[in-house]
Amino acid sequence: MRKRALCLLLTLCLLLTACGGKGDLSLREDELLAVGDIICTWPEAQIYIMSQYTKYTSSYGTGIWNVQLADGTFETYIRDGLLDYLELLFLADYGARQAGVTLSNAEQSSVNHAAEAFMQELGDEGRAATGITRDLVEEAYARYARAQIFYRQTMVDGNVEVSDEEARVMSVQVVEIEHRVGYAEALRIRNELEDGKQAGEVTRGIEGITVRKENAARGTHPEEWETVAFALKEGRWSPVISIDTTYYVIQCLSPYLLEETARHKAEMERSLREENLDRVLKGLADSVQLIYNPARWEKWSMQQYEGLPPVNFYDHTGELVK
Repeated sequence: MRKRALCLLLTLCLLLTACGGKGDLSLREDELLAVGDIICTWPEAQIYIMSQYTKYTSSYGTGIWNVQLADGTFETYIRDGLLDYLELLFLADYGARQAGVTLSNAEQSSVNHAAEAFMQELGDEGRAATGITRDLVEEAYARYARAQIFYRQTMVDGNVEVSDEEARVMSVQVVEIEHRVGYAEALRIRNELEDGKQAGEVTRGIEGITVRKENAARGTHPEEWETVAFALKEGRWSPVISIDTTYYVIQCLSPYLLEETARHKAEMERSLREENLDRVLKGLADSVQLIYNPARWEKWSMQQYEGLPPVNFYDHTGELVK
């Protein structure tokens, strides 16, 4: 549900808001960020940090954090992603509260069970090292549950209407001819194809020509290409189309692929819902005060969690995303 591009966009908006200096609010040393009146304390942030530590060290060992990437270490990459995630999570929780979202008795029961399971895994040693309490974990799961409700409601409430024609997928055979071959040769090839000759036979031995079959969906090719291709009747060849440095000759093999069209339609509708969610979240980010404590964020490293009980917040969220 959370696309990386969406997280980055929101992070930019939020950090710009934080730099704007709205009001005179400030955070205590043990508070990482605030979205309106909702505060992420350092102990709560560690719930998510430890989950990432457990996830990656259990698969790759503690050396994973020192692996060098193009823009720093793997730890730097995960740290940046965590901050993105926390900002988005707390913004979604803020939006949920603004929309009057509350948890049902069944949802609260799931939150309580998840919190109890997490605390048992954390143990006394983990609690002492991090300051994470039972109440804090319960609130973290409740926050996560409200955020999921907010995501679902926002995506469902979005006005999404995609017609079968807008989502149509067709099967085509495409002959691509480089401009250096020449228009006259492209026209000759097209006419012989229209006369019923096979593409392989007509283009054999000519450099700069490729022949392929594909399932073409609307919105995935240049407008000129689609205007011609999606108007073709079954079995017919298009005129020669010139786009950039290539001539195209297209044959319609099947004008409508039922299953592929249904799948593409679902993908388009999901994309539109995500765009609606993006707009709503950006509107929230523009309207609410966010303050951030970079000094607190810069003080930690993954190494400090070595030897603590392995815990993963997300192992217990299954009942909260339904």
